[in-house]
Amino acid sequence: MVLNKQLVLQQFSESIHEASTIIESPIPKLKGSEVLIKNTFIGINAIYDRELYKGKVPYINVQFPYVFGVESVGIVSDIGTAVKNIKIGDAISTVKVGTAYQEYQVVLEKDAIKIPEASPEYLTMNPTGVSGYLALKNTAELKEGETIVVSAASGGLGHIVVQLAKQKNCHVVAICGNNKKVELLKSLNSCDRIINYKKETISEVLKKEYANKIDVGFDSVGSYMFDAFLENLAPLGRLVVSGLATELTAPEFEQITGPRVYESIYWKGASVRCFMNHLYKEQHPEARNYLFNLYQQKKIKIKVDPTVFNGIESIIDASKYLLEGKSCGKVVVSL
Repeated sequence: MVLNKQLVLQQFSESIHEASTIIESPIPKLKGSEVLIKNTFIGINAIYDRELYKGKVPYINVQFPYVFGVESVGIVSDIGTAVKNIKIGDAISTVKVGTAYQEYQVVLEKDAIKIPEASPEYLTMNPTGVSGYLALKNTAELKEGETIVVSAASGGLGHIVVQLAKQKNCHVVAICGNNKKVELLKSLNSCDRIINYKKETISEVLKKEYANKIDVGFDSVGSYMFDAFLENLAPLGRLVVSGLATELTAPEFEQITGPRVYESIYWKGASVRCFMNHLYKEQHPEARNYLFNLYQQKKIKIKVDPTVFNGIESIIDASKYLLEGKSCGKVVVSL
């Protein structure tokens, strides 16, 4: 009997080591419309995972033991009798909360997305690249030739966002935190200005070079980054919140005493907007097709972090690596 190795939550805790354990479970017999996938690569979403194992994700009903993880790619190893459009050997992408951190997974045919190959690059495009595309299109409403500033620009999301912005001939300002990340951003040929915040002060650079010139601030960090973007928005500028990494790292959200946000942006007609990928589910196929075509035409580069993580046992190490800010590109685990 083939057993499925899974990383599961066994309890809520402040520590992933205490919250999780590895178990082995029998693979269930497939029902008519189900597909069995042997995962080859899984994506790491350490900040979301941390909120989950701390019990701070209110919309997830966690029943222990709970398999966590969101995205993976793999190869179909078996299909149910009612499956029509998928065959054994097909490469598949899956994006579903509570599925990825395991060697095998059973999904409905409708949730199995066929891809050209089960590679880390296609894993990165779906859903991370999809998020970047939809955030720029729907939330940022990015226009040709605008100025956009992107935080965490060398990460899995950020490195795609800067390239998509350059596709619109925008002036792209990219923010990162070390020389290795600077080199990654330079290799994309998409950034007009790169700010290494370990060597330059973000607020000072933006105030000096981009005061009232930021058409779109694309921020997944929050806190001081949010403040710097907000202060320098252009008339009709849009500050897009795509994450809260700094705040979620802290024991609690920072309590701010000061003028309300609208006092600094009302006279500019500027706005603060938040992006959530799942609210645009009906547009996911469009976004995937667009990104896949760009990649196949070599018009976009997909960067996967070169650090090797192998096996279910390495997920915790990969998560720690990402939380420590070491990543350049998408962090993945190979199975």
